[in-house]
Amino acid sequence: MAIQCSTVNSLFQSYTSQFGVDIWDRYSQDSVWGKLTRVGKFPQGLGTTLNEITVERVLSGSLENDWANVAVSNGTSSNGCVPAPVDLYLGQTVRPWGLQTKAYQTPCICLDDLKHSYLIENQVAKTVDALTQLTKTVSDYRRRYNYMSMVGSIQSGYNTEYAAGNLNAVPVPTSPLGQDQLDELRVQILRDGGGRNALGKENGQPVLGLICSPEQSRNLLRNNADLRQDNRYAIPSELVAPLGVDRSYAGYYHMGDFEIPRFTYSGGVYTPIYPFVQVGTTQGYKWDLNPLYNTAPIEGAYIYHPDVYEEALQQVGPNIKGAAFNDFPHYYNGQFFWLNILSEAYNPLGKNGRWLSVFQSGARPINPTLGKFILLKRCVDDYLVSSCVYS
Repeated sequence: MAIQCSTVNSLFQSYTSQFGVDIWDRYSQDSVWGKLTRVGKFPQGLGTTLNEITVERVLSGSLENDWANVAVSNGTSSNGCVPAPVDLYLGQTVRPWGLQTKAYQTPCICLDDLKHSYLIENQVAKTVDALTQLTKTVSDYRRRYNYMSMVGSIQSGYNTEYAAGNLNAVPVPTSPLGQDQLDELRVQILRDGGGRNALGKENGQPVLGLICSPEQSRNLLRNNADLRQDNRYAIPSELVAPLGVDRSYAGYYHMGDFEIPRFTYSGGVYTPIYPFVQVGTTQGYKWDLNPLYNTAPIEGAYIYHPDVYEEALQQVGPNIKGAAFNDFPHYYNGQFFWLNILSEAYNPLGKNGRWLSVFQSGARPINPTLGKFILLKRCVDDYLVSSCVYS
């Protein structure tokens, strides 16, 4: 859709009958992704597609149970004077990544229509608040996707790992996520170097992140007596304390995500379910909770490590002498800004405008092997209830 205002509609409530004295709004729940994801800058002057190089660890491949005794020279040089070294092999892994973009815009607004709208300053202020919240929401969904598409995927109940970016290769899960599986995965990640730069440490041991739905966190605690009795109130790391995390459970910080990915499954394909559904309202549209999201049979959970990837934002500039351009950070970070572009055909008086949002960033892989995405079966309506004392 073009940015110019070729179509203009009245978007705000006009004074046709008496309203209340306040203008109300609806909020979305903030997620943990905005505070957890590492953010950097996309380098300029190197094109839009880059390759990230990882120098792989160097090991001998030996259990070191085959050392030879040192011999003295007897006509020839001894193995002490002239060692017989075993060859080592070096390696580097190259992972491609690049800059990507998406933009959103509101319908156009005419100044003359606003002159007849009820408490228009309040209506516009609430709209700007809603658009600011949308910027966070879009960024969080992108971060969920980037992480999920970069790490290996696993089916609950089995630790077979499937290649990143190929979710449909994972067999459909038939069981909920259990603590035993999380224990094994944690050990594997720590063995792979995940103890470095982990989210925190308690009693000298690294603590990883578990991003899951609040329902899944509750089920893990409800179904494991040892976790329910875990009273280790060690101070959480500064990174997760603002998220409401007050303790770890079996080496994980549980972080609730109210819009965790959920899916249906049919014909070998996982279909994601959006948590909200758009319906018409008094004027325009609204987003209500999607009942299909609440009853979806499959959902995801993330084992989170900060070193999996970095979000690289497009930078402002360069400043070129003799060729000035308008360039601002909000042209790339998704912040909504107001546009009023003069046009002889559509906006000759400068009375038509709209809000525009542009996202430009890339997902820079650092060490994707330290994260996991787990597909698990949901136990919908699995309540612990007791009968009434009086009938």
